[in-house]
Amino acid sequence: MPRLLFLPPLLLTAALAAPAPTLQHVFVFVLENHSLKSVIGNPNLPTLNRLASTYGYAANYTGVVHPSLPNYVAMIAGDTMGMAGDNPEQRFSGDHLALQLETAGLSWRGYMQGLPKAGSTANYAGNYGKKHNPFMLSAETVGSEARRMNVVPYEQFGTDLASGNIPNFAFLVPDLCHDMHGALKCLSRAALDRTGDAFIGTWTQKIMASGVWKSGAAIVITFDEGAVAIRQVGAGASPPLSSRRTAHAERSVRWPTTITRCCERWKRASACRCCAVPKPRRP
Repeated sequence: MPRLLFLPPLLLTAALAAPAPTLQHVFVFVLENHSLKSVIGNPNLPTLNRLASTYGYAANYTGVVHPSLPNYVAMIAGDTMGMAGDNPEQRFSGDHLALQLETAGLSWRGYMQGLPKAGSTANYAGNYGKKHNPFMLSAETVGSEARRMNVVPYEQFGTDLASGNIPNFAFLVPDLCHDMHGALKCLSRAALDRTGDAFIGTWTQKIMASGVWKSGAAIVITFDEGAVAIRQVGAGASPPLSSRRTAHAERSVRWPTTITRCCERWKRASACRCCAVPKPRRP
């Protein structure tokens, strides 16, 4: 029977007891601004707590820096790439996970809730913000029409899941009303938590009920950062994840290389180099 692994940023992985399974698909959900302590035991997050208690999480997994944008960049590049602040006009150039997946012959797609249309480079649109879309901050992505068209509205995810047309790597980002932090204009703080928790419950159930889950898959649920200076956001996998470390704010932080072990379990051995990024730089 497949086991599910939960992480608070939350990493849910579909795994077999032993040996390590071959993964055909990895799904990464990114939520906002919750530390480990603000998730575990929070009565407004029953789904995440159920997953944590049933499966597992890594308690020593942290963000990189404040605010959001450089954390999202580091998730796919292993480095903030010189990004600072949330200005969506910023752009970085260099290697990142999507490019490495392409080199390995693996597919990827970014599903962004609220994105006006596939390939949109809009900075803001309703409850969508490009600061949470690291692919559209990459010069190599924006400069290629084919890559831009791999960044699509979240609504397409349901269609792709039902048809089985799912990429090897799916990066899933809810809008400001579903990411558990965003716009208080949407809901109160407690209601934001409950709405985001329900969002995760709905989509993890859909994935696990689909054919792609049975073929070998992993679900990762993570947060970009905590809400205070101690950025313990949590993460986990089985076996424990390897990580890069760098000194920042006079403490060691764990860079978001959660996906590394997932890459190592993909069918093609050539994919094992994904996340093999340069040494992190100080933001």
